[in-house]
Amino acid sequence: MNKKTLEVLLSIFSVLVLIALIIVTHSTFSSNPDPLMESYGFIASLVIFILLISGIGIKLMDVE
Repeated sequence: MNKKTLEVLLSIFSVLVLIALIIVTHSTFSSNPDPLMESYGFIASLVIFILLISGIGIKLMDVE
């Protein structure tokens, strides 16, 4: 597989993971009486997304 194709597919995958994390966070914590829990969930989703794209970037450096 071409490196550019792999990069595009992994980028699309990572954005879909972020969207799924945001949906799960909203559906889980929206009924919680403490509104801060939803905010913490969004922050955790963003941290997971950043770690995921960082790992993808490190792995893409090895691909030729």
